[in-house]
Amino acid sequence: MKLLRLSSIPLLLLAIVALFQSGCQSGDETEATQKVLREGPPPLDDPTYMDLGTFVVNMPDGKYYLKTTMSLAFTDSGPMEWMTARIPLVKDMIIRHLQSISVEQLEDLRYRQILKNDLMIRLNSLFPNEPPWDDLDPVKRILFTEFYKQ
Repeated sequence: MKLLRLSSIPLLLLAIVALFQSGCQSGDETEATQKVLREGPPPLDDPTYMDLGTFVVNMPDGKYYLKTTMSLAFTDSGPMEWMTARIPLVKDMIIRHLQSISVEQLEDLRYRQILKNDLMIRLNSLFPNEPPWDDLDPVKRILFTEFYKQ
């Protein structure tokens, strides 16, 4: 059995005291350090998703193309059915907007949220002014499940 050297005993005691103190924190302090702050809009209650498929568009510079797969989130199935009946118009609007994105904008990660907001405003503008459902802006989220330039 090996004996501890006298010079290592103070380090050992210091480590034990530090471990003991960290284990003696009150529950309130532990909860405060584990509290997670969520940024962004609150989650949707029971959303309905509409898959729009994959879009491949040429970038304005002609050197690259953008490939993205998108879905829309609704909180009511009525607007989704209404939009499904007009899917060619929806896809045309999305393609025209995606073709207007410059390579510089695409490389800026912050621009993706701006792109989502722009698309959401444009898609919500397709709905009638006096819809049979309660919500005037039924597209709640735009979700990219694939997004890259090549």
